[in-house]
Parts: sequence; structure tokens; C-alpha cells
Amino acid sequence: MKKQKYYNHPAIVTKNHFLIDYTWLVDGSKGNKYYQSNKAHSYYYDMFCSQGCFHSYFKANVSTIQTAIPLISRQTIGVSDAWEFKSDYNYSGGNRVHTYYIHNKLMGINQLITKQQAQTPEQIRENYGWYTRPNSEAKEFAQSLGLVKDVA
Repeated sequence: MKKQKYYNHPAIVTKNHFLIDYTWLVDGSKGNKYYQSNKAHSYYYDMFCSQGCFHSYFKANVSTIQTAIPLISRQTIGVSDAWEFKSDYNYSGGNRVHTYYIHNKLMGINQLITKQQAQTPEQIRENYGWYTRPNSEAKEFAQSLGLVKDVA
């Protein structure tokens, strides 16, 4: 069964849309004739047959969509809270490889750090590769690396 990739609000209906399953005769590049369908493509959210179909649908349902998915207001991050520890991983040769960073959300700093710097001794002992130190310790750690700029 294919996984649903979009939010399907019950008030938005595409059943019996006039463009769904419509086919037309096409002349191929070598003179061959074939029928082409406008079934939904993955690049139209697996719901729409064309970009025009998407825009028509959106225009007709904009208020329902805005009600179902409300506007997210601007987020404010304090200077002290901008620092965080991050863990990332990928698979290399069947093994999970963790990479750790000290990251600043405001300044775009993403400094590579070691596992010992990113994790507590307990996390290392328990082999919790995805865990990191609490973010409340991140600003002080960034200061120790000389990454924090004093704001005058």
C-alpha cells in the first residue's frame, strides 16, 4: 500500500474531477500513435494531473486549506537559546556513523565536534549514538571553543 504524502482534509474533494483519468491520442516521435493518461504524478503531490490542475484546485479550496493548516507565526529565539548540540548519522558499509555538531540557529554556525564533546560519559557508556548533552550546556561549550561573539 502506498504511503499518503499529503494532508487529506475531508472538506476537499477530488472525486469525479473532470480531468481525472482523462486520456487523449498522442502522435509519437516516430509516427506511432498512443493514448496518454493524465493520472496524478509524484511531482504534483501524487494528487494532480498538471500544474494547472493543482492551481485550480488550490484556488477553489484555499480557505479550507488555510483553516486545516494554520499560518505559523514568527518564531523568536533568544541569544542564549540559539546554541544546540546536534547529532547526524548515515550508513556506511552497513554501519551507522554518527557525526556531532555544535550549532547556532541564528548565526548559521555548524561546528564539527567529537563524540566525547557531544555526549555525557553515561551516553557514551550506554552506546546511545543519537543522544547529545542537554542544549542548556551548549552556549557554555561554544564559549569554550571561542565560537561565541560578545554582543556589546
